[in-house]
Amino acid sequence: MNLFAADSTSIASIIQSAVAPVFLLNGQPILLSVFAGRLARVVDRMRGAAAELRAAPDAPHAARIRGELVHQRRRLQVVNRAIGLTTLSAFLTCCAILALFVGALSGAIGAPLPVLLFGAAVLTVILALALFIVEVRASGRALAAEIDPP
Repeated sequence: MNLFAADSTSIASIIQSAVAPVFLLNGQPILLSVFAGRLARVVDRMRGAAAELRAAPDAPHAARIRGELVHQRRRLQVVNRAIGLTTLSAFLTCCAILALFVGALSGAIGAPLPVLLFGAAVLTVILALALFIVEVRASGRALAAEIDPP
């Protein structure tokens, strides 16, 4: 399709098909913000526990602090993976939008690439949300262990 020879209805149709995944793209920064907030909390807690351990490495509660640091490190890994998956999802969503737009301009609207990219973007955001659930549950267990020590 020659973009300059196309009428405004055709151009509007191309733009509409290319921006449909933008709805997913709008939510991804919100998820990243939530995950970054969780990451900051974990990092702050790790720094506090590490400082407490450095101040009294032989204290009776040092073993508990070391255990907490191990637990927080696991939470850190989970949050980092969720951030990575959400970022990958945003990248795949942008690629799907570009593929839709380029496909519409070239006349290859039925190409499977945009569908595969968008499907992968949705799958990665689902995995990121699953990791978020894992991290929230780990946070709850850590709090319960802190409040009710064995």
